[in-house]
Amino acid sequence: MKRIEDYVHIVGRDEVEAIEELAERVKGASVVHINSTAYGGGVAEILKNLIPLAQSVGLRAEWRVMKAPPQFFNVTKAIHHGLQGNMTIEISDEMKKTYLKVNDENASLLEPSGDVVVVHDYQPLPLINHRRGDKWVWRCHIDTSKPNPRVWSFIKPFVLKYDAAVFSLERYIPRDLVGIKVFVSHPSIDPLSDKNKLLSLSEVEKVLNRFDVDPDRPIIGQVARFDPWKDPLGVIDAYRLAREKIPELQLLLVGSFAHDDPEGVEWYKKTVEYASSMRDVHILTNIDGVEDLEVNAFQRSFTVGLQLSTKEGFGLAVTEALWKGVPVVARRAGGIPLQVIDGETGFLVQTAEEAAEKIVYLVKRPWVARAMGENGREHVRRNFLITRDLKDYLRMHIDLVGK
Repeated sequence: MKRIEDYVHIVGRDEVEAIEELAERVKGASVVHINSTAYGGGVAEILKNLIPLAQSVGLRAEWRVMKAPPQFFNVTKAIHHGLQGNMTIEISDEMKKTYLKVNDENASLLEPSGDVVVVHDYQPLPLINHRRGDKWVWRCHIDTSKPNPRVWSFIKPFVLKYDAAVFSLERYIPRDLVGIKVFVSHPSIDPLSDKNKLLSLSEVEKVLNRFDVDPDRPIIGQVARFDPWKDPLGVIDAYRLAREKIPELQLLLVGSFAHDDPEGVEWYKKTVEYASSMRDVHILTNIDGVEDLEVNAFQRSFTVGLQLSTKEGFGLAVTEALWKGVPVVARRAGGIPLQVIDGETGFLVQTAEEAAEKIVYLVKRPWVARAMGENGREHVRRNFLITRDLKDYLRMHIDLVGK
């Protein structure tokens, strides 16, 4: 259970009252959210926290997860790569058949209906073929600014059947998307969740000791799925270069396996092999017992957070690190530049060499790192907390079904 009142000490009484006023206009409305996985990745993270908070202000909100075999997720991973700009992707007729068949089956399993139905990302997108009245919204969480035209032409007809679409950034809206309402809403984190709540120094050190990480030596790290777009090998390159100047440096690569990501295991193995000859590289996953609380402790231990993604929908791991007062060195991808204000909350870089240079700069100047971390925490408080996300959803619901 969550209560909106619990956020007063973080966002202020005025903000909470504004949310409650908006909620009055859609109180009692039924809202169903549908996605493809209950764990792993930013979408599940958002829904896990947003749904109970929406319930606390009077919405009858639910979260349903589709069921699908591995071959379905092989297809949707190809769609993912195509939508994010991989121009070599081809979706065969057999792949399309699998994609549509699994969605037809899930229409019977999930029975999606409500005053508002919010479908997240491309996996359950064709469920719109089975709508029963109501208002349907497609929430796209990835970078669709330059999609593979063949992949986009395949999914666009489904998108156009929705009443509205929501994108994380304005530039992600495909130029030929017309005829439906379009909203822009940045993703968010819950400051009171296990992944983001305040931890004591002893709690952090207890987790570090459990995974043989030395709390008395500087630690840098990236939290992300094992995925080619996240560039874990580039992170290791940056660490290797930075370690030449700071021999005591440690690296944490922390990720999780989600059942809708068939490439995760393959890229995990590549990452482990790439780092096999290096000391003080810790590659940890949910299989090792790393859950939300452990991720929280790891991020709080970082001297510098990293996010060297080449493509990024928004980058909630950046938000999480900044909230914990950690400066972030990251590539200029997706929503990262909205969060990493170059020279203020961290540094934006293009190469592993530049990343290494900024890592060394911050580790050797802890007073600069602290100041940037404080700037980052305030930046997140003002812009990227779940209370603001809830306001955006309430405004959208008011637009669609409000009193």
